[in-house]
This record gives sequence, C-alpha cells and structure tokens, in this order.
Amino acid sequence: MYLTKILLVNPPFDIIDGLGAARIFIQKYEPLGLLYIAASTREAGYDVGIIDAFTDDMTMDLVKKELITQSPDIIGITTLTGSGAGVYELGGWIKTHMPHTLVVLGNIHASIFARQYLANNCCDVVVHGEGDEVFPWIVRCHASGDSLSEIPGISYKNQDGIIHQSNYFNTVENLSVLPFPARDILKTRQYGLNPISNQLYVASSGSKVKTMLTSRGCPNRCSFCAVHHNNKPRFNDPVKVVDEMEHLVKTYHTEYIYIVDSLFIADKARLIHICKEITRRNLSVRWGAQAHVNYLSADILGPMEKAGCHDLAIGIESGVQRILDRVEKNIDLKKVVSVINMVKKNSRIKLEGLFILGLPGETYDEALQTISFAKKQPLDMAQFSIFTPYPGSPFYDELRDKNEIDTGIRANDRVDPSVWHRYFAYPAFNEIEPIWTNPGMTTQRLIKLQKRAQREFYLRLSIMIRNIKRIRINNIAILFRIIKQGMFT
Repeated sequence: MYLTKILLVNPPFDIIDGLGAARIFIQKYEPLGLLYIAASTREAGYDVGIIDAFTDDMTMDLVKKELITQSPDIIGITTLTGSGAGVYELGGWIKTHMPHTLVVLGNIHASIFARQYLANNCCDVVVHGEGDEVFPWIVRCHASGDSLSEIPGISYKNQDGIIHQSNYFNTVENLSVLPFPARDILKTRQYGLNPISNQLYVASSGSKVKTMLTSRGCPNRCSFCAVHHNNKPRFNDPVKVVDEMEHLVKTYHTEYIYIVDSLFIADKARLIHICKEITRRNLSVRWGAQAHVNYLSADILGPMEKAGCHDLAIGIESGVQRILDRVEKNIDLKKVVSVINMVKKNSRIKLEGLFILGLPGETYDEALQTISFAKKQPLDMAQFSIFTPYPGSPFYDELRDKNEIDTGIRANDRVDPSVWHRYFAYPAFNEIEPIWTNPGMTTQRLIKLQKRAQREFYLRLSIMIRNIKRIRINNIAILFRIIKQGMFT
C-alpha cells in the first residue's frame, strides 16, 4: 500500500532564454537522474510522479499550479547552477504555500549551497551525491516520523531550526543492482532531437532518441569540471547495459542512444564485451558517446562501428599544451592529433571536438591558437564554450578564495540568486556578462572570440558540405538567425 505521494521536479532552466535563437540546440532529453531516483523509490513501494517543466516549457507559475493540484507529501527537485535561482524561488514558495510538504533538493548546485537553501527556508533536506538509495530512505523516515539523523550524506534543518550539514557524498557502489530508469512515468512524445541539433546524429522527424548512463564517477581531475565528488569509477555490468539498450529499442522504438557518462570507453574489455553483445543480439540502433583521447585506440574502432557507434565527442579544451597542463587535463596535443586522424582513417565514426575559450591563464593569442587548432583537425563539429567556474569545480574554489568571483552568498547566509544567471558558457548568443574573465581580457573581447571561433569553424565549405543534411527548408530561417546572432552581431 502506498503511504506517501512523491513528486519529482525537473525545474525550468532559468537561463535558457540567454541562448536566444540558439536555444533550439538544447535537446529535450529525459531527466535520467530523476528517473533513476523514481525507479528506486517506486521499487521501495511508493507512489512517484514527475513534472518535467524544462521539457514541457512550463513557466514557474504553471509548475506552482501543478504542485497545488497534485498536492504531494514530498517534492524532490534537481538543482543545477542554471536552475539554481528558480529553485531558490520555487522552494521558498512551496514552504510558504505548502508548509507540510517535505522539500528535498539534490544535484551539484544544491550540495554546494545547501546551507543557504536551508537557512532561507527553501527546502527541508539536501541530498549530497547520488540519491538512488538515500531518497527512498528519506521517504521512509518521513512516512514513519523517524529522525533523519541516521541518513548519510544529507543536510537538513531539524524542528528547532538547527542546520545539520554533511560533507559526505553518497555513492552507489554496485550499479547493477539499480532498476532501469522509470521512463514509463513520462510521456515519450516530447523527447528527441530538435529539428536543428548540436549533436552529430541527424534524426528524422518523429524518430525516437534516448540517453543512457552506463558508469558513474571519474578519476580525472580537470580543474574546470564540477564533478569531483564521487570520483571512484563504477561500471554497470556489460550484459545489463545491452539489456537496457534492447529495452529502449523494443519498448520505445529507439533509433539512436546517446551515452552520457564520461568513462564509457575507458575499460577496453568491458567496451568490447558490450559491442559484441550488441552485435550478437543483432540490435538495430545507432549510438554516440563521450570519449577521452587516452582511451581511444585502433583495436576498439572495428567492434564499436560494427555495434552501431555513430559518433564520439572528445574533450580537447585547448590547442595550447601550456593551458592543458594548467587545467590538469592530462592529455598531450600530439596524441590528440594522432587519435583524431586514427579514428577518421580507420572508421566512419563522426567526431566532435569540445573546446573552452578563456581558461585561466590563457592569453588572447592562445585563444586564437585554439581556434586555429580546431580548424586544422578533421572534425565534423566543434563546440566553443566560454570558461565558466561552475560551483563545485576546483577553479571555482580557487577564485572564490581569492575573492575574484561573486558567489551570490551575502552576509548571514543571505543569497542574491540572480548572480547565478551569470554562470553561463555561451554569452555570444545574448552577451550576458560572464561571471569571470582572465585579467586583461574584457567581456566584449571574450564574446567576440566565441563568435569568431564559431564563424571560422562552421563557415568553411568543407564543414558546410559535411553538415548539409541538417539543413531543411523549414529550418533555414532559424538557422540564419543563429548564424547572425552567434557569429556576427
């Protein structure tokens, strides 16, 4: 029997409008983190629903109305920096208008600012780390009236208003025990690639596209990355990975799967096992993944391509070795060039290079070297983001300690959440002032660099021909607006 009604919320993304015409590049994928938590909570015997306000383009007012209508006992909200201000408002509203509802926040931004969210009565509990096992525990305690004090890795405010804050981050050691994400809770019609996509796979109209997570944690220590807790790599069983892929193909008629974890290709034996299992089952599905140059080798390309690998995204970050060393990327540019050419020579797998402009210590001339480096490689696509010291990253801690960035935190645990809007990696599309720039680099100069990078990479005949399949009669107008906004004006 269901004892408690739970509603999980994927909130509106506050700064989506900051992308202007390029907001179409933000793909509406299922909120995997919430779906994993929903599956574990449902398995524990509770009634769980999800509001995906981001995908459904819901305003905050519509979210509030839906919460009142459904009147859940517990509301769980995923909180990233891009939605941090909105969650601050929404959580405060819930605690005012639905005071008996338990509000639980999770994800990186909530963990970093747990004390501020709790002190300003925006929530009751913050989960640090992975919530698959901890969230059902919170539900059980709330349903039975038990204390939360025995639950690891949470911050909470007790009945006396005292905040108990944890520095422990939860991890799920054995991923194979987790149920598949509860995708059946959501309507499937609204998920998939937009008509114009920033991904290499070009989907036909109405085609089904899904995401998967096959590992968690990352041993790499890149200074710009916010994912530095739970860094112990944990891998799902190869057979269970392919079981989920088969489930997506047979149940949802999925034609393309993007694998979002950073370590998918890190374990060569596991990767080859997965590829052989896909081939053995004769699964007709294409897939893409993130890839680190240190894990790519010629002997895995054949099995990957045979198993349906369509594309890989490689984090290159900079075309200057000094900058790569400064950010602890642990890659060598000569190897980057060698690996890119190896993949293009030995397979038809498409490649996207991920670059960051304005990294700490980078000069204007070095930023130009990165743009030049990107253009010289046989990449099919490239992304040029502006360095953003996201809360949770080592660079954020470094700049915060030097008082070089505005964290939004004020005296006595007060917060100015509007500051979080400036943690934004694509100011070229709306000229939002970045939260931080290198000394000697002005905001306008950095924005012009981003526009120049996009213009010089994409407005080449070879790249335009390579991406001609993306252009359709009904999206030409918006494509020109994106080019004008993101490359010139």
